Amino acid sequence: MKQEQKRAHWESIIEQQKHSQLTIKQFCQDNGIHYQTFFYWSKRLRSSDAVQTLQPIVFEESRDLSHPSVVICFANGIRAELPASLSPAQIKHWLDALQ
Repeated sequence: MKQEQKRAHWESIIEQQKHSQLTIKQFCQDNGIHYQTFFYWSKRLRSSDAVQTLQPIVFEESRDLSHPSVVICFANGIRAELPASLSPAQIKHWLDALQ
């Protein structure tokens, strides 16, 4: 089975368990699935989803030179104006918090 087929197979199994109203343990027992294998794929699919959630970010220069700032516009409509004096680490902290 190719990797894409395995992924689709396990996505289907995980969805079936969610809709089954059974505990994961009971679902695995009823379907002959190793409990650890279920959790392996569940974690793997969750972590790969997190990696693939990219959003474009647009930076604009401040037009007000008396208060220099960085304006960050996210694709989801959030707009943040941060002081230009922030360090890169502080800007990263704000980006992480806003996403």
